[in-house]
Amino acid sequence: MEDRYESGNVGMEFKPSPIDWDSILRDLLKGWWMIVLAALTAALLVGGFHELRYQPEYCSSSTFVIGRSGFSYQHIYDNLTQAEKTTKQYAQVVNSSILRGRVCEELGLPSFDARVSVESVESTNLMVMTVTADTPRKAFLINRSIRKNALDLMGFFMDGVTMMELEAANIPAQPVSPLRIESAMESAAGLGAVGMAAILVVLSCWRDTIKNPEDVTRKVDAKLLATIYHERKHPSVRQHRKKKRVSLLLDNPMLSFGFLESYRFLASRVRRAMDKNGRKVLLVTSVTENEGKSTVSANLAIALAQTGKKVLLIDCDFRKPSLFRIFEMKVDESQDLTNAIRDKTRPQIVPYEGEPNLYLLLCRKARTKPWDMDSLAYFVDSVRRIREAADYVIVDSGPMALVSDSEEFAGWADACLLVIRQDLMEASYINDAIDNLEETGADLIGCVLNGMRHGLVGRMRERSSYYGSAYGNYSHYRKAPSSGGERET
Repeated sequence: MEDRYESGNVGMEFKPSPIDWDSILRDLLKGWWMIVLAALTAALLVGGFHELRYQPEYCSSSTFVIGRSGFSYQHIYDNLTQAEKTTKQYAQVVNSSILRGRVCEELGLPSFDARVSVESVESTNLMVMTVTADTPRKAFLINRSIRKNALDLMGFFMDGVTMMELEAANIPAQPVSPLRIESAMESAAGLGAVGMAAILVVLSCWRDTIKNPEDVTRKVDAKLLATIYHERKHPSVRQHRKKKRVSLLLDNPMLSFGFLESYRFLASRVRRAMDKNGRKVLLVTSVTENEGKSTVSANLAIALAQTGKKVLLIDCDFRKPSLFRIFEMKVDESQDLTNAIRDKTRPQIVPYEGEPNLYLLLCRKARTKPWDMDSLAYFVDSVRRIREAADYVIVDSGPMALVSDSEEFAGWADACLLVIRQDLMEASYINDAIDNLEETGADLIGCVLNGMRHGLVGRMRERSSYYGSAYGNYSHYRKAPSSGGERET
């Protein structure tokens, strides 16, 4: 792979990016349908090519017994020399231009497009004539015409020689060269699958995304606060079949130990960064959608509330609100933040039953147009009044690459947190989003690597012992890269 520089607070140092084999394997598993499709396409193309080029051939054969005049079948093998001599003479006549001209004239053929072979059966006085043509009827008619005209031309050679037809020709039913393309199609399918797999591997290595926590330090101009490892939404096959998803909120006792500790660690680092200058409002955003931004916002708010702090969580992703689904709460017209901003009424805060220190300001109606300046100013003033009653205000905004609301909100927020999903966005786009935040005057306290999946080696260790499956993962979350290139413990 090409050399890429390490960015961020560690300076500009050229280093080759290491190959992430787990990421390559995941890309191969994700692209299994492309591999299968490539194999099928290659097999069908090769099969179609062979079928287009395939020309069936049909053979019509006649068998003759050759001997001197007056021979009997009891002494049929007595004169082998005569049979061999007559066979050579018959072959010369059959392949002569005179006979072929007669056959074409008799059958009305423009040319003699058939192959004729005359051979003697070893150690016998039998002769076999075989006509090979592209159709069964043509092979049979040419065979019959040759037998008729060859005897007339061989009259001079047949003095004292008798030629009797032992087995007459018939119309062939099957071609002598059947189309066999199974092996070629299998080879093509294998090459197609290998070729597509190689393409996926190259694309996986070439794609400059964030594949692991070390990539954040090398490629992203922001401090890594925590790594959130992937948590399965369907922990069992039965639940997956019934399409039952497990809540990923921290108040769910079925979540793994490592998942819970990663958010507690994130909350502690966020508190430390926010309390330095008395900051309260934290904007949580991402570069694009499906990076888990809303889930991170919700769990960060719960983790902060569990420390005894009063936390207000606001859903400002007006283009695609999702916090009401994450918390599984019903939002009526009077509680909808979108209606409150539109009508310039006081937003109604809803307490969360699962955590007494957490309060929610949700919206359900999606809004396709950006807010005008008056509505946005009213909302900002409302948040400033509300923030006095809370220790922290978490604002879940929309993706920066899709909407401009995040940059507007970043201007009045005290700090910003960027959520990065593993192996989704390229580092250049992430750094562009960071630059846009900094241009608004926002204070970016760091980023979160979300959806990080365990490698195959890590999974094998997890299954080998209880320590590896529980407390062994704790070290991943207690060793997030800090700004100075060291790891905080």
